[in-house]
Amino acid sequence: MLPMNPFDNLFTLQREFDRMFNQFWNDLPERTSSTRSSFQVNSDDDQWRIDVPIPGIDPKDVSVEVAGSTLTIRAGETTAGANQNRQGYRYEQTLTIPQFLDLERMTAAHHHGMLQLTVPIKDSVKPRRIQITGLGQERQRLEETNRKDEKKQMTTA
Repeated sequence: MLPMNPFDNLFTLQREFDRMFNQFWNDLPERTSSTRSSFQVNSDDDQWRIDVPIPGIDPKDVSVEVAGSTLTIRAGETTAGANQNRQGYRYEQTLTIPQFLDLERMTAAHHHGMLQLTVPIKDSVKPRRIQITGLGQERQRLEETNRKDEKKQMTTA
């Protein structure tokens, strides 16, 4: 039989504390959570649209900040006055935005409890169509260039 490890009891106690701590946070009402990752991103060839639900929050209590490639959204009651007993809703989300999006031209709108951020894709990374010339078109262009060169030589001679 193996001797008992003296740290086994400590590890068991730590696991029990972790379980109790996590249960405490899970039992809190969801409206008091300060970080909820409840947003949706839709994209097309020109832009990304980020939809963030912030129901019941006055648009004047919403802050969108950009620092480098980090976008921070804060929403909720910011005044400490009014009704201290009222349970407020707070939202904070930080996103790292890909470098191919143009944060300088980002716009924000608030419609019916939904914050809508529109971030255009930089023109330098948008798909573009490359014209393909065929052999016949290339030959025709060379012939036109040769004719122009011949005309120049005749006029200068």
